Amino acid sequence: MEDLELFHFHLERAIYILNFQDKKLAECWVTQLHSSMGFQYTESFLTAAVLELSITNTETFHWVLDNLHGWKPYAQLLAAVTRFVLKKLIEKGFIPSQDFSFDAQGKILMHENTKTVITSDTSDSDRLLIEKVLLTPKQVHSLTK
Repeated sequence: MEDLELFHFHLERAIYILNFQDKKLAECWVTQLHSSMGFQYTESFLTAAVLELSITNTETFHWVLDNLHGWKPYAQLLAAVTRFVLKKLIEKGFIPSQDFSFDAQGKILMHENTKTVITSDTSDSDRLLIEKVLLTPKQVHSLTK
């Protein structure tokens, strides 16, 4: 039970620190934890923290994935979400290069109606994660303005 309590403590601390939305503070804290707790342990509760934030604080959730996407646990999480979306697209009968493709950053480009099909039967927190790996023509157009 002691390990679970320690994990929960670090999870709460991670959420607290990430809510400051200060990249230097988060990096300093994570560096310290990597040295004392190890990489795998730290990555586990950082992943749990972003999943918790997708439910409790979407502003910080977006900040984390927009500003800390280079961190290994978040890069791995986004890669897993991308694989999930690709599997779902193929299962639904969508064809690569015809119904969807990729941009230079690895985001999945698709039409709005395809996005609607993919996100229609997902939870709110899953939808937030999926939104981080998708781009529609409307979004691409708004980025070029």
